[in-house]
Amino acid sequence: MSASIPLSLSAWGTNSDIFIVLDKNIPVYTVLNDSVQCYFCKKVYTMKKKMTTVLALVLFVAAFFSACKPEDDKPELPKETRILNRWIWDSMNDIYLWESTIPNIDPMQQEDPEAFFYALLNDQDKYSWIVDDYEELLAMFDGVELSNGMSARPGEISENKIISIVEYVIANSPAAEAGIKRGDIIVTIDGQELNKKNYYSLFNKTTATFGFGEYDGTTISPNGKEISLTAIELNQNPVLHHEVIDYNGQKAGYLVYSQFTSGKENEWLDSLNTVFESFKTAGVATVIMDLRYNPGGSLDLSSYIANVLSSANAGDIFVKLVWNDFYNQFWPNYDLDEDGVKDGINSPQLVVKMPETNIDLGLDKLYFLTTASTASASESLMTGLYPYVDVVQIGETTYGKCYASITITDLENPKRHNWAMQPIVLKYTNAEGYTDFVNGISPEAGYQIMDDLLQAKAFGDISDPMLAAALKDFTGENATALKSTKAGKRIPLLPVHRKMLPEKEIKWPESERNRLIF
Repeated sequence: MSASIPLSLSAWGTNSDIFIVLDKNIPVYTVLNDSVQCYFCKKVYTMKKKMTTVLALVLFVAAFFSACKPEDDKPELPKETRILNRWIWDSMNDIYLWESTIPNIDPMQQEDPEAFFYALLNDQDKYSWIVDDYEELLAMFDGVELSNGMSARPGEISENKIISIVEYVIANSPAAEAGIKRGDIIVTIDGQELNKKNYYSLFNKTTATFGFGEYDGTTISPNGKEISLTAIELNQNPVLHHEVIDYNGQKAGYLVYSQFTSGKENEWLDSLNTVFESFKTAGVATVIMDLRYNPGGSLDLSSYIANVLSSANAGDIFVKLVWNDFYNQFWPNYDLDEDGVKDGINSPQLVVKMPETNIDLGLDKLYFLTTASTASASESLMTGLYPYVDVVQIGETTYGKCYASITITDLENPKRHNWAMQPIVLKYTNAEGYTDFVNGISPEAGYQIMDDLLQAKAFGDISDPMLAAALKDFTGENATALKSTKAGKRIPLLPVHRKMLPEKEIKWPESERNRLIF
């Protein structure tokens, strides 16, 4: 870029903001009222008097351009990289929840768009991400992905030695057809013993041979069993297991749910409704939601489930949404439903309400089984219900994610790239303001039970410590013993890469979508 002021410097915009752009597609300044903000360094310059013409504005910023332009001692980045970086920079500066903390980084000097994206994130943000394949992302959101059908959790049994224990198996998957079941222990993959360096790459191979072992209460030893699996495109029904349990003459609905997704054309919502209908027909007096391995998903689906299960009413507040400063002020003054009236504080972009449902269990006490893998929409289901029903949490402290993200792609037509980002754009509170549980939500004293996979029971087995605790509390049986129920000491667990899902579908005004197109 030349040190002189480019001849193509020009401006366009609306009454409220004007974008001064370079080469028609690279904005360098945003003009708001009596100030000018540089897109490169984010400095704000105050004008002594309001400029009334575009020409005056251009002349004003021209005086500052050479001081704020990117360093010109580096070769120009490839066009594709510049487009990606500008898309990342503009999108994040517009919608990111922590927009005010974005560091001053020149997007035109960043050679790696992915690394550039992560460099913009706030220190609190462990959730935002970016991918280079939008179509693959959409398939994953619908519950479709390349998988062998088993979810397994790695654990360290000695220095630099890992085993992995199957948490659950998807029905009709390669793993299910091979007879693999919850609690099976993997000790080798492709003949290799597992360690921190090789586990993830081996486990995620498209085709692999898994060697299994057994636990005798003290040690884990290979049992000679080997199974080869090839991953397929798997459409995963999040309803892993459901049944009505008759315990001491009282009926409880039990549902193991792996993610909050409706699937393509609502196929998995239909499946979920079938489960709730069966609970209603059976006359259950409570529902036990097993969310031990549920990383979250749709807030809207979470609110739907909340209203089906509880005695809350359609229109009651499920959660409130908090955006960055700009959008907190923008949404109340926007007429999203186009009824001629500003939406105000009840804008659907600021409040998620309980929706109308055709199924109403109307329960006043609900149970949730949780682990550190219970996150996001799973946590919102519990906290959103706090004001309306008696929520009993049993298990471990949850992950701690009171934030929601949206999918941002290139909105130009034709698209210039196939990347998509999933930045955090808002946090949620329940109707009473409960939020900021970044360290997770913990069960009350006496209801803290470890999920010991070495002692894993089949879903629905009433000897499962967590399920047993819920049933005993529900029926009032042996309440004193319940408060001392603990699983044995377990092996140290390692992180597992669970897929994340979009939390909130945003109806975005076309005029505001244009803010993201440069």
